[in-house]
Amino acid sequence: MVALSPTRILASPSPGRAAAALAHGDIGIALYQIGRPELPGLGGSLMQAFSSLPRSPTIRAWDFLSIALAVHAADRFVVRRESPDSWTRMISLEVELAEPEPWAAQAASLAAALRFLSSDIWYLRFRPGGAPPPTFQGNLSDRDCACLFSGGLDSLIGAINLASEGRRPLLVSQASPKEGPAQKYLAGQIGLEFARFEGRASERWRQPYEPSSRTRSILFLGYGVVAASTLLNVKSRADLIVPENGLISINAPLTKRHIGSLSTRTTHPYFITSLQQLLDAVGLKVRMHNPYGHRTKGEMLAECRERTIERLAHASYSCGKGKRLNQHCGRCVPCLIRRASFHAAGIADNTGYWADDLREHSTNEDVSSARFAAEQLAHRDVAQWAAQAGPLPHEALERKRYVEVVRRGTEELRAFFNSIVWP
Repeated sequence: MVALSPTRILASPSPGRAAAALAHGDIGIALYQIGRPELPGLGGSLMQAFSSLPRSPTIRAWDFLSIALAVHAADRFVVRRESPDSWTRMISLEVELAEPEPWAAQAASLAAALRFLSSDIWYLRFRPGGAPPPTFQGNLSDRDCACLFSGGLDSLIGAINLASEGRRPLLVSQASPKEGPAQKYLAGQIGLEFARFEGRASERWRQPYEPSSRTRSILFLGYGVVAASTLLNVKSRADLIVPENGLISINAPLTKRHIGSLSTRTTHPYFITSLQQLLDAVGLKVRMHNPYGHRTKGEMLAECRERTIERLAHASYSCGKGKRLNQHCGRCVPCLIRRASFHAAGIADNTGYWADDLREHSTNEDVSSARFAAEQLAHRDVAQWAAQAGPLPHEALERKRYVEVVRRGTEELRAFFNSIVWP
């Protein structure tokens, strides 16, 4: 039997060192550099973008962002179909950091968390040579927490509710070409246009890129940790709000062929807990929190504190497959859960869906799988089903709450599907 070798990657802020790694047959990634066909890179505009924050990021937070950038780039540049099973990759990633020592002690823990996130086998090493955080004159700010703001319906509700509760969130966005305009418009509509950080870490190398992008979310969290760290007082702990409904967070498989396929596992309680333990271990005073882990999307929509959500909800962007269509596809799993949430909340869904009439798409794989999962709900052991997506909390009451949100979220899907006269 031939032993499989991992793909070796060096992520460095030095184009020279990245190029040398590439010349030796490894993948060299130039961090905080604009990539080009002959040298992969990403994050070339980030140094300037972060100058809008209240103060310079801490070194620990900046090193976490460097790791997140490197992980995301590795995920994009190592194509799954070239692995023996056309899915699971072995990735040996070495990242240059400003202060690698605290992270070196956590390499195995982070590798385990990444394996859960992307379903790959990761080997991590950290060494000196990383870029220090940018320094700039601070900006006056009254923000008291950071909130991830993707432009999706959940993040819109999260931001509206925070403001309604008297919090002063700094919105944090990864501005992709499709989601960026929605983020800007919605932030303006809720009065937070000038309380938002917008990052653009466009990766570039030679095609093809891996399309699954399971770790894209860790880049989003990297921005959030950096932004939250700039809100810290010396003795305080900054909140990073990660708003997402419990059905998507748990990511229960629709069928046996769909283990972990609803979306990424960014807000699964196991991953959030693992990442929080990592941040605590390196001394980063940032507390990640998902206030909606026990709520369905329909419940979030119905319970939003401001009814302006009824006017704005359709302008949010939740689709997982609609970028080429330049609109919501209407039939991917995130779209189906979105449509079911409007139905459950009794709010008119004015979203423009490409597959507006689902009866014409009844044989689509996502539609048929979601319908199957909804129909099987009454016959399932929901606790066992939810646990197939990843370990649930050990504490009995907390575990029960996550199981029940999977049940209620799937019931929302079932009710929505039952409202359609299928062929």
